[in-house]
Amino acid sequence: DYGLRVHMIVRETEAEARAAADRLVSKLDDQFGSEIRNRALDAKTYGVALQAEARAKADDDGYAEPHLWTGIGRARSGCGMALVGNPDQILAKIKRYMDMGIRAFIFSGYPHLDECQRFAQYVLPQLETISMPIAQGRQPAHTPATPLGTGQRV
Repeated sequence: DYGLRVHMIVRETEAEARAAADRLVSKLDDQFGSEIRNRALDAKTYGVALQAEARAKADDDGYAEPHLWTGIGRARSGCGMALVGNPDQILAKIKRYMDMGIRAFIFSGYPHLDECQRFAQYVLPQLETISMPIAQGRQPAHTPATPLGTGQRV
């Protein structure tokens, strides 16, 4: 199984989502963004290099493919892409990634709480989830007697 770490920018319409994405980096000085990326501990990793390559190949609006925006990577290292769109577009993109074999996701956004609430309102209710231990056939036969299982809490 594979995982994906990506930011979310979901709004009621695609136009609103794209406008929100543009606002996130509207005041960014590209030189300052480059300095931020280059001083990060992961600046020279293979994953960050691939994100920089995707950013370089993106269209004029920063989209590497429909609804996958690289603009967030202009201001940070690490997770430098965001899914941008309306709830149906975001859900379709997530399902496409699931069809590719991605099973674990880490979603975030800016501002964190606001974007989390939008995702919870617009996308999460439609998203089918799975239990990784069950999907991988690794569910224990019984619940372990630990403080997080059936054991005594002290």
